[in-house]
Amino acid sequence: MGGRVMGRLLFQLRLYPGTEREFDARHDPVPSHLAEAAAEAGLRNVTGLRRGTDVWFYAEADGDGDGDAALGRFIATDGHARWTASLAAIVQPPSGGVARYREVFHSDGPALTGPFERGMFVLVVHPDRIEEYDRRHAEPWPEMMEALSSSGFRNYSGFRRGSLVAYYGEFYPDMATAVATIGATDVNTRWGESFQGIITTITDDEGSLILAQEVLHLD
Repeated sequence: MGGRVMGRLLFQLRLYPGTEREFDARHDPVPSHLAEAAAEAGLRNVTGLRRGTDVWFYAEADGDGDGDAALGRFIATDGHARWTASLAAIVQPPSGGVARYREVFHSDGPALTGPFERGMFVLVVHPDRIEEYDRRHAEPWPEMMEALSSSGFRNYSGFRRGSLVAYYGEFYPDMATAVATIGATDVNTRWGESFQGIITTITDDEGSLILAQEVLHLD
């Protein structure tokens, strides 16, 4: 089904240029105080995904609880304070508070076993057609939802902040295979064509999806 669920959340940080490798190294392995802070706040399945200097954090609140409240608890922990202090020379201070995204789409399917890959891609919506984008994703085509499920998309959510939309998912057996599988379907072609003029950017200069790669994960 489409629509926003309180239990899932996404927020974004931005690194100082040139600190990308250092950021990755600081989270391999994930510091214990960060893991403890997430658990204390009631967050699970916390995943950090980076593209260049942009880092997105996907997380779920325990028991599908209130994601905003869980994020607030996380920010109030001593572990979060230690983590942010340790990254002062790496992460740019956010202006106006945490860069929180709003969930506008979600799909899932029957549980799958075997290998999978967490991943993310981002796109840009025309600023004059944001309301239409959100509305159409709140009432997606049933055949499109079926195609996502049969192509290996699980726990797949779209989150929007302004004109930027980030899609997090768990892809079976990997993201490239799942994207190629759905890309070969007629319904995906028709769905994409129906968004012409609404989505302004979805690929890079080489025609590939604009991807962010997993750099940390907490169960």
